[in-house]
Amino acid sequence: MVRQFSLKWKLIIVILALATFWGVISYLYIPRMLGLVVLFFYIIPSNSFIPFPHEPAIIFYGKIYGPYLTTLAAIIPTAIACIIDYAVLTPVFTRTRLARIKQTGIYQKTVYYYEKAPFLTNFVAALSPLPFYPVRILSVASGYPMWKYTTAVVTGRIPRYFFLAVTGAILQVPDWFIALFFLSLVSAPLYKKFSSWKRRRQMGTAPDVVEELVISEEEESEVFEEKEMIPSAVSDR
Repeated sequence: MVRQFSLKWKLIIVILALATFWGVISYLYIPRMLGLVVLFFYIIPSNSFIPFPHEPAIIFYGKIYGPYLTTLAAIIPTAIACIIDYAVLTPVFTRTRLARIKQTGIYQKTVYYYEKAPFLTNFVAALSPLPFYPVRILSVASGYPMWKYTTAVVTGRIPRYFFLAVTGAILQVPDWFIALFFLSLVSAPLYKKFSSWKRRRQMGTAPDVVEELVISEEEESEVFEEKEMIPSAVSDR
């Protein structure tokens, strides 16, 4: 396993080095192509845990380079982001206290339905505008193979990227509108988190989510055990 991950990281380092080299060449000799390098490096965090939306970037560069080049420039960094997801989240769900969440009924029920069609679930989540992070967490936590996850995500992102790039190319969306679109996508989750934090401050510190789930599961099991003990106690009498 260690050797496998080291090879993947070596491949990622080589790809990033080549992209950096191409960025230097573009900056020196082909400045009009530099935007594709910027898009390449932007797509990696925007498809991982950093809340940078990829939609405005794809629309912006789509109207400059067209849908084909823009989509091609975004495919490889999307795959890199998927590998990073697994490299970061796998230890989180195996070596930290978050591993306890796997024992809760809510998690087990969710995974039960997810495992009925995991590839399709990842594909649809990557294609649709719905939040992707719940499916990302489920994929890693349930042990879904990384290469299948990466294939599903990239396959779903390609038509999404192409559609967004076509939108930018055909409509020639103004830069100010793209900037406003970017700010709205960034500010919405930040405002939601701030409101949640402010509400917790007013009500007192909220308990840990994982502990809540585990405690609720323990309470349910205790109630169930008590219900089972009542008939046995009656029969003993």
